[in-house]
Amino acid sequence: MSLALVLSLALTQAPTEAAPAPVAETPAADVASADPAPAAAPAEPPKPEQQWWQKVTLSGFARVGVFYSFPFQEEQLVGGNGGFRVADFRLGLDFHPVDKLTVYTSIELAAPLVDANDPLTGHRIVDVRDAYIQYDVTNYFQIRAGQFRPPYYAEMLQSDGSIPFVSRSVLAGGISPPEAYGPRQGLAPDRQVGVQVGSARLGQRFGFKYSLAVTNGNGFNQLFNDNNAVTPVARVEVDISQRVTLGVNGYYNSRADGVRPNRLTTNQLAYGADLSANHMGITALVAFLGKSSTYSYAGLPPDSSLGALGQVRYFHTGTGLEAAARFAWFEPSGAQTDDQVMEIAAMVGWKPFELPFRVLVQYTHRNEEARASYPNDSVDMMLHAVW
Repeated sequence: MSLALVLSLALTQAPTEAAPAPVAETPAADVASADPAPAAAPAEPPKPEQQWWQKVTLSGFARVGVFYSFPFQEEQLVGGNGGFRVADFRLGLDFHPVDKLTVYTSIELAAPLVDANDPLTGHRIVDVRDAYIQYDVTNYFQIRAGQFRPPYYAEMLQSDGSIPFVSRSVLAGGISPPEAYGPRQGLAPDRQVGVQVGSARLGQRFGFKYSLAVTNGNGFNQLFNDNNAVTPVARVEVDISQRVTLGVNGYYNSRADGVRPNRLTTNQLAYGADLSANHMGITALVAFLGKSSTYSYAGLPPDSSLGALGQVRYFHTGTGLEAAARFAWFEPSGAQTDDQVMEIAAMVGWKPFELPFRVLVQYTHRNEEARASYPNDSVDMMLHAVW
């Protein structure tokens, strides 16, 4: 066999290698846009559990000043007891042991205890003001039990530490010596013991809020009730963007007074409405309150009480300066003459920047009817600290 034939047969019988498949090139833009593999997120360390004392908030306020009624007198109910006075010194404790549960109490360290036989004598004691537990089931239903202010009258529901004047108006707090002859009780009930259900503000632009309480009707820190009846109190509020708020409220109370067996029962039906507004540092409030009374003794005719209030305040955030004016008219009894009261107050104040106190000066003109018409205007200078 020739050499050429052998070489030809070897070449035809040798295995043929497969040509490598072409590799598709990935465009640089696609490589750049490809998401990298997500890195494993580091495990968050467990949050330390709060200790019970970290769930407690302390608050309070103090009002200390110089209070003078004019003209100066030596042996008069008004005008003879001016000078330095601690009006209030309050400590509050707000405790949230679990979510939605609030335990709140406040103690007044300078509560007035007036001698029943002489309204110009007495001393100050430590006294309980608020003492209640509240559980917020939802925004639509919140329940509170203990001692608290019942839902009645916007001025009375304003916290003690934020009222703009030296004191509340005659409608809320009444009047008594040494500022006025009085003594006359106001038309709005103070703190009571009982149970309340209500809601937070509901809605967006148009808001709605309700409160319904059942209380003892005897006021705060009473050892026992005067009778077996309870006092229902209700209030409804509607507002527009929390700028303008209309509140309507009322209560019914059956109260027993006197010493057994000579007891007098008074049935009271109270009602009222208030309209408040705030805009650009200006806050305003107008209100009307009324109360009708009937008595168990047939010799006493039905009676009625009326009151009206209008007040406005301006606070300038840039300088901390403020000014306010208030007018209040109060008719304690339609059956009794010479007991009507008119009160006009004007206040100027200043809150230093970033400091938790304000200083204010207030002039108050009071006009009582004929048999108690002795002048009793007052000038008060006060330091009001809030923490």
